[in-house]
Parts: sequence; C-alpha cells; structure tokens
Amino acid sequence: MAGYEEHPSKATSWRGGRFVVLPEAESANCTVWFVVEEDSAGVHWEGLLATGLSEDRACISAVPFWLYDLNLGDEVAVIESAERAPVATGVVRDGGNYVFRVIFEGAEYDDYRWQSLMIELEPHDCWFDVRSPSFVALSAPPAQARAVGDYLLAREQCGDLRFETGRSQSGAG
Repeated sequence: MAGYEEHPSKATSWRGGRFVVLPEAESANCTVWFVVEEDSAGVHWEGLLATGLSEDRACISAVPFWLYDLNLGDEVAVIESAERAPVATGVVRDGGNYVFRVIFEGAEYDDYRWQSLMIELEPHDCWFDVRSPSFVALSAPPAQARAVGDYLLAREQCGDLRFETGRSQSGAG
C-alpha cells in the first residue's frame, strides 16, 4: 500500500522574538512529490511545498523529513503524474543548504523543546519544519552548517536530543 506524507505546515523560524514564515513557503504554489522508498508494501512518498518555475522545474520551499540529498532551496526537475501532480525526477541545482533532523525522546504534546531549539539557533538563520513536538527538520545556510552541526552534536552528547544530517554517505545534494 502506498504511503503519502505531505507537509501540513510551512517552514518557520524565530526572528526578533516572533515566529516568521519562510517567504518562499508563503508564496509556494504546488506540492512536489518524491519517492522516499519502494518496498514490498508499496511506494512511500513525501510531498514538499514548492514554487513552480516552469512546466518541468520547481524550487523546494520546505525542509524534508524523510528524504536524503534534498534541501530547502534546491531546484528539481518534475514530470506530471497520472494524477496530474508534480513528481520530482532529480535535483538540477543544489541550493547549498544543509538539512538536519532532530528527535526529542519522550516528547509529549505540550513539550516545547522544539521551540527552545528554534530560539537557540536564531543567530544561525535556520528554518524549521515541525512535524510533532518530538520530530523537527531544520535547514541551515552553508556558512552556518558546521556551527549548527557542532551545536547539535554537543546537545546529543549531553543526552538532550538525537540528530542526523540529511546528506547520504555519498555526500551528494
């Protein structure tokens, strides 16, 4: 059976004491679908907000939760599916950003560690997609990626969170 994971929210950041929506997410005009994996149970898809640039190109305006080697700001090639939805066929321009995924163990509905993380990373110009209080994806600009990774590693070593990068072992994307 196919599984579909569409992002219900828009990428947001903490700026100057308030939440701000990513302008590109605010003006996004489509959802681009990506195959996350295929297995015996079917195809699993992740749908990301994007801005259509042409009939066969779109720019990603979301932070991926499941995909590797795809980042906020990447330009992708798309084709139209039988259902008339844009489906990505590959990255054609790397936007340069870096994805990190953060898990807060044991987070409950009223757990706001994700918000504290946004505030703490404000100086690094990160954008966040919050799936739940326990699962956050964030995008760091190229100049801040190492500092953000080091910060997350220090927090992981203290037992505050777990994290991974959105880059595969091949280093693509």
